[in-house]
Amino acid sequence: MKKLTTILLAVAMTLPLVACGGGNAGNTNGGNTNSGNTNSGSTDKHTHVEEVMPAVEPTCTKTGLTEGKRCSECGEVLVAQETVPALGHTTESGTCERCGQSFGDWRIDYSVDDFNQPTDEWYITEDEYLVSTFSNSATTNSKLYANVMVDLDDNVMIFLYEYGSRQVKNSSERYWDEYNITMRTPDGADHKITGTMYCGDDRVFVDEAYTDEVLTALKGEGNVMFRLEKADRTVNSYLFGAPASNFAAQYNAQVGQ
Repeated sequence: MKKLTTILLAVAMTLPLVACGGGNAGNTNGGNTNSGNTNSGSTDKHTHVEEVMPAVEPTCTKTGLTEGKRCSECGEVLVAQETVPALGHTTESGTCERCGQSFGDWRIDYSVDDFNQPTDEWYITEDEYLVSTFSNSATTNSKLYANVMVDLDDNVMIFLYEYGSRQVKNSSERYWDEYNITMRTPDGADHKITGTMYCGDDRVFVDEAYTDEVLTALKGEGNVMFRLEKADRTVNSYLFGAPASNFAAQYNAQVGQ
């Protein structure tokens, strides 16, 4: 009995090992299959069970993958996935129409309520302060920070910060501060407009008669220059430029909602 067991074990060890996807294990002669002998060997093929490898859609910045297939039992890849290039942004100067990312100088923000929670009252503003110069009776061509803001009511507002930190305000409770403004558009034309800083306020409002003129300029191309002078003290002057950049894209996106 012990001898018979040893013989059976020896025979088992001589049987071919068939892997997943294996083929014909029959006898060969000189590398050629003996097709004339119908009993030359045994065939033990693994039948793959296909499993879909889902496609991955590319984005503006990330690559994707095509759909592929593999065997769910042995893991062999039957149809390899191929890399799909990233789509890229639809623009380099405004707002990407695909993902909404802004690349320009203007951004959308929202006013907050008494609980510091955002409201639906949007406004467009410069992403960073505009840096230029101002002059008055005490200084010449000193650093100026400026900012332009347009709200959902088409109010155009200008904020001024002397020396880059001291905000220009109207501290009077009775009188408005009037400003004469020259707007120079990229075509070289000078537009004479006016603005008002109301009692206790911290911004110059472009007077309503000229808001469409300013909006048209900002929705164009190039750099729009502004020079402000206080009407009662022309020695106070502020000079800065605002690039049109992606203003039109941001404005049209909000107005079109």
